[in-house]
Amino acid sequence: MTEAAPLQRRVKPMNTNHVGVVGLGGMGKSLSDSLIAAEHPLAVWDRHTARVATTAMIGATPTTSPRQLAEDSDVVFLTLPNPTAVREVLFKEEDGLVSGLKDGAIIVDMTTGDAELALEISERVEALGRGIRYIDAPVSGTSPNLTVMVGGAVGSLGAAEEIVNDVSGKIIYTGALGKGFSTKLVHQHVKYATHLAVAEAIVIAEKAGLDVPTVIDAIQHSSGVAGGLRGVVEYYSDNKRAVAKHAPATTIAKDLRLASALAESAGVTSATLAAATEFFAAAAEGDYATRPYPESTELLTQLRTQGA
Repeated sequence: MTEAAPLQRRVKPMNTNHVGVVGLGGMGKSLSDSLIAAEHPLAVWDRHTARVATTAMIGATPTTSPRQLAEDSDVVFLTLPNPTAVREVLFKEEDGLVSGLKDGAIIVDMTTGDAELALEISERVEALGRGIRYIDAPVSGTSPNLTVMVGGAVGSLGAAEEIVNDVSGKIIYTGALGKGFSTKLVHQHVKYATHLAVAEAIVIAEKAGLDVPTVIDAIQHSSGVAGGLRGVVEYYSDNKRAVAKHAPATTIAKDLRLASALAESAGVTSATLAAATEFFAAAAEGDYATRPYPESTELLTQLRTQGA
């Protein structure tokens, strides 16, 4: 009887690309931790030297300037607080990042910026004629489970894609340079407008004499925030069957009139409630009155688009 060959454990090969992270705030620190855990040789820089020292203690190579970091990096991640910091780090005289980058290096910018920044930086980098590439790739969540919104088509990350995969749960390719930043800004609108709406609603509940923990429990176990998002997704995915199951605009307008009366009686002004009440009142007076309320998104486009 032939003896079975022993099972061999598959070992993930170490990526040969050297990686740099510029900016070690909360996002940059968790990104660095994940890159080290994934066995990527990592250099780090931050203007706060204590952050650099802390990350060096778990295996990163400390550097004293963006230029020094760039000299030994094939892929550089930027996790900076704002567009001004991006420009300064990249192009500062003497020790700016681009002055030290290798030919063909890739800059992956996870900072929250805008399309104008992406186009500007890309043009300035390309003008160097050294094959360096800049990609906007803002994120949501925490490494190693980031959602990464790449300003480009599938494959635009090039050699950096394997590295980004090691720190993310999902990569979304938005189609073109700058659209990653724009997609992130739309996300921020949704996240913080939702926060404001919920927070204002809880202020109303508190001032109306309701028990706040009970109200929060009711919201968490009802359609609430998830239902609002679901209606939009169903509309834009042309899921007519799902949209048809929603209440008509007249019903929503009635509910919001009652909610506005509650807020007024409690002495609370809510900008988000006022906007919703005004919009659905308009929808209930026109062609959308008896149609499922997500269909009134067409009216929203007309009312909110400049020049309509």
